[in-house]
Amino acid sequence: MKLYGIKNCGSVKKAMEFLKVKGVEFEFLDIKKIDEDILNSWLEKREIKDLPNLSGTSARKLNLNKEKMNALAKEELKKMILETPSLIKRPVIEYKGQIYIAKEYENLIS
Repeated sequence: MKLYGIKNCGSVKKAMEFLKVKGVEFEFLDIKKIDEDILNSWLEKREIKDLPNLSGTSARKLNLNKEKMNALAKEELKKMILETPSLIKRPVIEYKGQIYIAKEYENLIS
């Protein structure tokens, strides 16, 4: 299991604690260091519009809301995400060939 996030992010800390309590081993990776190959692999499994956290600081700085995001072409949004990876909802978890975003990890382990 790979967990992409930012160490000091509250949501990521909660996810890491949740996984540790459940006894799940994972590899932590800095989401700010993702490249186009990683993003493309996520986009094989998820829609690009699933990724941005529109209520976060990065979205506010970019003046990005749902309406503006929906008006962007996929390549424009992809470029924006690669330039500002903190725009992505966290954590992003790669597990058994699937991608889980934000609190979806809670449904992984019961």
